[in-house]
Amino acid sequence: MRPTSNKSNGSQENIIITTVGMRLKIWRKHSKLKLVQLSQKICISQGSLSDLENNKSLPSATTLANLCNFSNLNLNWLLTGRGQMIRQERDLGNEVNFPREYAKLMSDRILKELIEKVVRVYRRGDAGKRAHLEGFLVGADPDNS
Repeated sequence: MRPTSNKSNGSQENIIITTVGMRLKIWRKHSKLKLVQLSQKICISQGSLSDLENNKSLPSATTLANLCNFSNLNLNWLLTGRGQMIRQERDLGNEVNFPREYAKLMSDRILKELIEKVVRVYRRGDAGKRAHLEGFLVGADPDNS
């Protein structure tokens, strides 16, 4: 589906972006992100992202959450076409912006592997292994001294 245009006079043209996929693609290009970069950032395949941009599917709640957490995309604009394309960051003072801080931390390969192991033990381990993991973490936590 192509953007529709309304010509109010001979020199001005307003482009109405009618679909979520079109808005997503426009934002991605505005943000100078390649398909592969954005798909990695929001944890979906390139094919799934392409399907979204070509209006073959709609984004899942997880994809929307990842877009919100790892980008400046205004989800209200994405879903409705209303408001600004780029969301305004609130002044957070000294508070930690968890998604951005998490993304920075996850660029550390060793830390990422450790977190994946913790999650794997928690998900697949029996109650004893989870209790062992919790006990270790509580004992190792410098804030619990």
